[in-house]
Amino acid sequence: MDCIVIETSAYNDLQAHIQRLLERISALHSLSEKSHANRWLTIEEVCKALSITKLALQYYRSCGIIPYTALGNKVLFREDDIRCLLEQNLIKHV
Repeated sequence: MDCIVIETSAYNDLQAHIQRLLERISALHSLSEKSHANRWLTIEEVCKALSITKLALQYYRSCGIIPYTALGNKVLFREDDIRCLLEQNLIKHV
């Protein structure tokens, strides 16, 4: 059996990176589940799932790229709308 030694800081960085990847995978998985067809997402959930900033999301809303619903100060996005937007902009490599 081989043994590899790394510095503690490098190991901690690796663990943090793996945790961020797991969180992103979880967020993307929640967008792909068909069982939540009528689920509403918050700004934070959409930003996390798409890996964009709140400012970028605001720009997409202002330009009419991403449909949304505003209830008072609360802004919500339909999960199906986000999934549809991703599918419409999918670039397929041949």
